Amino acid sequence: MAIRKRRVALAACLICVATGMREVASQTAAQRPARQPYASATTAVLVDVVVRDRRGRPVTDLAAEDFAIAEDGVAQKVDSFTRVTRGGGIGVGVAWKRPTTATVTPPSAGRDPDVAAPDEESTLALVFDHLSAESLRLAQKATRVYLPTSGEWQGKVGVFATDPGIRVVQPYTTDPTLVRLAVERVLPAATAAADQNSERTDQLIARRAELRGQGQSAGTVSGGVTGPALGRAAAQAGERQTELRLLQTELNLMRSFDHVDREHGGYDAALALFAVVQTLAEQPGRKAIVFFSEGLPVTPALSARLDLVIDAANRANVTTYTIDANGLRAKSTLTNMRKEMEAFADERRFQNDTGVTRTEGPITMAFERVEDTLRIDSRTGLARLAEDTGGFLVEQSNDLSSAFRRIDEDNRFHYLLTYSPKNAAFDGKFREIRVKVRRAGVQVFARKGYRATAAPRAPDAGGYEARALELLDRTPFPNAFTVHAAGFSFPDPVRPGLTAVLAHLRTDALRFVVDPLESTYSAEAAIVVRIRDGQRRDVQKLSQQYVLAGAAKDVDAARNGEILFYRDADLAPGVYTVETIVFDAAANHASARLATLTVPAPERSGQAMSSLVLVKRVEAIKVGTPGVDASGPLYVGGKLLYPNLGEPFRKSDTRELPFYFALYGDTREAKAYAQLLRNGQALAEAGLDLPPAAASRVQHVGRLPIDALASGTYELRIRVVLPGGELSRSAFFTLQE
Repeated sequence: MAIRKRRVALAACLICVATGMREVASQTAAQRPARQPYASATTAVLVDVVVRDRRGRPVTDLAAEDFAIAEDGVAQKVDSFTRVTRGGGIGVGVAWKRPTTATVTPPSAGRDPDVAAPDEESTLALVFDHLSAESLRLAQKATRVYLPTSGEWQGKVGVFATDPGIRVVQPYTTDPTLVRLAVERVLPAATAAADQNSERTDQLIARRAELRGQGQSAGTVSGGVTGPALGRAAAQAGERQTELRLLQTELNLMRSFDHVDREHGGYDAALALFAVVQTLAEQPGRKAIVFFSEGLPVTPALSARLDLVIDAANRANVTTYTIDANGLRAKSTLTNMRKEMEAFADERRFQNDTGVTRTEGPITMAFERVEDTLRIDSRTGLARLAEDTGGFLVEQSNDLSSAFRRIDEDNRFHYLLTYSPKNAAFDGKFREIRVKVRRAGVQVFARKGYRATAAPRAPDAGGYEARALELLDRTPFPNAFTVHAAGFSFPDPVRPGLTAVLAHLRTDALRFVVDPLESTYSAEAAIVVRIRDGQRRDVQKLSQQYVLAGAAKDVDAARNGEILFYRDADLAPGVYTVETIVFDAAANHASARLATLTVPAPERSGQAMSSLVLVKRVEAIKVGTPGVDASGPLYVGGKLLYPNLGEPFRKSDTRELPFYFALYGDTREAKAYAQLLRNGQALAEAGLDLPPAAASRVQHVGRLPIDALASGTYELRIRVVLPGGELSRSAFFTLQE
């Protein structure tokens, strides 16, 4: 397949847009209670426990002696018993409180005087996973009912969306108004092709059965047919066979694409959930995730990734509540499974009767698909995630509000047991935890165990990352070919930490492998971006794999393309280092680049200014183009801006230098000026005519004449004078003949 320059760049920009994950800034801890005696231990395991009676009501009058806990069947001594505490699910070299008496939670919402207020904090992460419009409406409605309309509450709530990857819609806050606004900003996923594919699959299977029935009927009467009628029957039989082959080919393709789609869906969800667990790990008090999803597939390849997410959640003592946002499904997964089983049985009968198969694969593949359909039922993915971390699954219900009420009860009425395991070896094995209560007729909800490792292991984000990160940690940085990368801040009031991260690579820098036997070419590149704060701590990691392949005759066109990596990230105010590496898998070498990014703190006036972006080119985009967010930072007036990431400008190619910036807040009295400098000396300055604001945002695209300038390096500075002060941004560029 020929890879044209424009197509590669546009596809990379529009299709590969995703939202990165940031480490949510920790909030100031409240004053700690007075010191109590501590006991030291090598390993401490903390287990949140919720106990309910037969009617589902929380049991709140249990004491320490009412609990028994065992690990791998071995009874453990309960060292600590409190209603809530700080810390993670497994602590190395920790200490814990030894209260002289058990803490009993009263049935009312009032606080027990023996429990300090700071220890009652809870943190809740609301995660919306690629929901359709109707499912999202149900989820938003339930959340609105749950959240108070004003004021603050005891716990913190954060809002996240998978786009894919993970996007911080609202960092953890105690302000319910901000949370409600964030929930409303979550957008539905594009109309899922799964439903359309399911309907088309049903049509294909029905038509296949109809044609086979016609063939069997024609075969029973063909013995007495002669002459022209026999010829017509033969022609009709040939037409049926041709249509059957086409139907089966389409059915095989749809099932292949469906399988790939399931794999990627579960892969994205696993990475997103792991990232959210990381943000909760350091939070005090009880921690929980409410995961709205239309189903979490658990194919064999994804099962291990889900295990890692569950391990991480258990280690951080994070309870996960999963909500099947489909509500009362029009088509249940049991219906889909029945259809798959019927199709499997029909195909088996056909093969036995005729000895012919048109599935292009063994009959066992059809049976594996039946098993796969069962695995992707929400009860095998969503239920497993919830039950193994001490939560529960809500399914087949449009009344999602009741789920929130129960989650709120879990946060207010629960127990925390702490014990030092008798088996303290970090051997990587799973340790099963069983909590029992010495009271009849109760239900106990607690995590099922943990993996005995010194540190959690993240789900594999793709083998392509490992080698790239290994080279990124080398000194000096690899520099095998030309790469450009940069980050740009767009402090929109809705997303004050919004940052566009881009990397650019010409495909002629990659090694293309041509297979003369297959007459094909292939190349593979991985782009990994690591963002670190001022203390060299990893804040975010963004990545994408690019596999280029096609007919060997098109390899020259493929080499003349380009790749544009583009992700959005949300960062707290501060100065960051953006480390970008491009790894060429075929050549086994790479190039890395460093860039500094400043995310400004919000101004008291509410006015803000984006980074200054030098524009490489502009492309008109039709309204409604899939993958294009008209509110995105680089989308201006129906045009998509491609930033210059440090490449030199040539006077032979352009007579003007386009630039772009955005202003936020009240800019009615703003006056803007463009200043050209060289070696710190001002060469010229001119006023700019700002366009009218749209939704508290002004986007300005200007042009700077450069044909009269001599070759060299220059600085373009934009100053914006406001009644309350001045904002300015600069960008450097190199000019060549």
